[in-house]
Amino acid sequence: MTATATGKTIMIDNYDSFTWNVYGVLSQLGADVEVFRNDAITIDELKALKPKNIVISPGPGHPRDAGISMAVIKEFAGKVPILGVCLGEQSIFEVYGGTVKYAGEIVHGKTSPVTHDGKGLYKGVSQGIEVTRYHSLAGDKTTLPDCLEITSTTPSGVVMGVRHKEYVMEGVQYHPESIASEEGHRLIANFLSWEGGLWDTLVEKPIYVPTPKNERKRGVVGAGIPLSKISKMNSTGTESEHNHHSVISASPKPTAQQTILERIAERRLKDVEQTVKQPGHSLKDVMNALALGLAPPQIDFGARILAAAPEVAVLAEIKRASPSKGAIDMTTHAPSQAVLYATSGASAISVLTEPTWFKGTLEDMKLARKAVDGLANRPAILRKDFIVDEYQIYEARLAGADTVLLIVAILLDDGILERFLSVSRSLGMEPLVEVANAAEMQIAVNIGAKVIGVNNRDLHTFTVDMSRTSSLATMVPKDTILIALSGITGRADVEKYVASGAAGVLVGEHLMKSKDKKLFIRDLIGLPTPMDISTPSNTESASHQKTLVKVCGITNVADAQAAASAGANFIGLIFATSPRQVTPEKAKEIITTLSGGETERAKLTTPSHPPLCTVQDWYTRGQSYLRSHLPSNRPLFVGVFSNTPFEQINKIVRETGLDLVQLHGNEDPSLIAPLICVPVIKAFHVHSGDTPATILAQLERGNGNLIAALLDTGIKGLLQQGGSGTTFDWDLARQIVLEQGVPIWVAGGLDPDNVGKAVKLIGAAGVDVASGVEASKGIKDHQKVARFVEDAHRA
Repeated sequence: MTATATGKTIMIDNYDSFTWNVYGVLSQLGADVEVFRNDAITIDELKALKPKNIVISPGPGHPRDAGISMAVIKEFAGKVPILGVCLGEQSIFEVYGGTVKYAGEIVHGKTSPVTHDGKGLYKGVSQGIEVTRYHSLAGDKTTLPDCLEITSTTPSGVVMGVRHKEYVMEGVQYHPESIASEEGHRLIANFLSWEGGLWDTLVEKPIYVPTPKNERKRGVVGAGIPLSKISKMNSTGTESEHNHHSVISASPKPTAQQTILERIAERRLKDVEQTVKQPGHSLKDVMNALALGLAPPQIDFGARILAAAPEVAVLAEIKRASPSKGAIDMTTHAPSQAVLYATSGASAISVLTEPTWFKGTLEDMKLARKAVDGLANRPAILRKDFIVDEYQIYEARLAGADTVLLIVAILLDDGILERFLSVSRSLGMEPLVEVANAAEMQIAVNIGAKVIGVNNRDLHTFTVDMSRTSSLATMVPKDTILIALSGITGRADVEKYVASGAAGVLVGEHLMKSKDKKLFIRDLIGLPTPMDISTPSNTESASHQKTLVKVCGITNVADAQAAASAGANFIGLIFATSPRQVTPEKAKEIITTLSGGETERAKLTTPSHPPLCTVQDWYTRGQSYLRSHLPSNRPLFVGVFSNTPFEQINKIVRETGLDLVQLHGNEDPSLIAPLICVPVIKAFHVHSGDTPATILAQLERGNGNLIAALLDTGIKGLLQQGGSGTTFDWDLARQIVLEQGVPIWVAGGLDPDNVGKAVKLIGAAGVDVASGVEASKGIKDHQKVARFVEDAHRA
């Protein structure tokens, strides 16, 4: 068999992501690897491939769940070398009659030292190496088959490896391919050096194994920062024409001797090494994607910061945790937070993408970018991370970053900082170069950085010195943008930094912890009371605010203009089946005409939901938000839908420019409203037999999800509610408003003759009319519209 082998390494994939890590190491060491799922190939097909050797991959479950794996071991035993990893090792154990059972401990991503016999796989491998384990099952050594021998164990006696006594076949219970496993490349290289199926006739052709990065001697340069020479690697870790540069650290100092910055930088190097080993994630793959134009359009980071003048630019940060504070807000949803920041006035959004200490991901940044893409004058997106490899810059650009953070303290060696600056600029990104002392500031100035951030927090100790930005500001050239980073708690800090010459401030922890993030950002900028705080106007007292009016069922531009001229606050466009139904094209025509051709408008968002907010407080908050967001020159446009999939609703919202959505079917607002891209009003249908208690129970479903609630007449037996021209018991609505304190809108049977009475009796926050102001179905009577609006506002 060996004489006619093709030279290919065949790997059986037991449906496990670690398979591709093993693949990466095998390829790095020169193997020509072909992978087959454990149910996607037959023994005869494998025999026809004439493999040089075979690897049985890790995987979930028990050997009996490993598809063809055990059959492969039986068929090729004694013919070619076989290596089993984790589940693959257990399969070897069971093939020959051993028992795999609970190991007595569950280990996931932990390392353990192993004692080994120094032979076979362990030839030339140090004793006591640390290996990475992911398993709860292991071979029971009391059932060890006679043909096998144990090659390695943990201190507690768990079997970590077995070898067939006659056939060239070994297995390891752990993951030698893991970056945390010591000398794992040496073990796999030993396997690849074997030719032949029997130990007695084995031919060994040693393979050179370069010392892994995390085992090289470390040079210490700069301010005690561990750095080394430039690394060149691609997706298999070998040199090629697709080289990229990174900072390299070697065997780490004892943890007690490392600064936090050193630990984070070292971890990020390992993270990058793991990423580029994944198929489709090499630097070449990322560059090919960029060449195909897959990166979204970018904006000029520096220009966006300067555009905030004469106000200060706020760089609002999204981070779930930090090394100094631990968890800050682990429930943070990056895209939602990004929209909130953008609509509050942030000039840039800084997204932490470091996973271990800050609990962020590149996906967070990618989604944050997508979330703000449709906004007028969107903020710039900053990838906030510990950039130690130029790969991170390329992948940031592909994911939608407008800029990246370069920390001088970890980029001091061998021209790395200059290289990373050049790479960033070649991708159209002017990086934010971070410094923490005068020496680093001078380096940043010397290399020509155009945007420099002074971190008031020492990244070695994470202590804060709020005077640092001001003390270094005099070193910044006139045409360079200065940004103050970290420790900023309020407007007083901002004013001090602006006086020193800062054009922007980056705020993280205090913003993340603030109860009202919109208010916090606007306060930092120096803007007046935010729009979502109810402030009575000069002409409208707090004790008597006009009832809001929505004219619904508009089907043409003329009727829409008449409603707007009469003073209607909202225009309703019905997309549900109805005589008043409009197409998205017609809706867009109406909206565009009444908006004066304005193509981009500020996007409304649902206000933040305070903890323990009652249903009364929530709808009051929503009513205040709507009042403070009413444009001075046009109504807000409301799309009315009934039992429509949220994807379709969002598509129509984006196509037409709707400001709000009203749900008029039997939708559960707690489920669908959070999935809709604009604030949502819900119509609750009042039926005979309803009481204030039953209505309040329905309104509670909108607590935290709806911007407003509307009570309309319910007609039993009708799938499509609304537009019946029938009133319901207004006394129920009165009790909800006056006795329960919940501001609600009212619809159903309203017309110019009764709207004033309804408003006075109920105290409604808003009224909604369709058929009551029509000349015919779908066509408005302009005089009725004017009377209705006037009487509703006057009541």
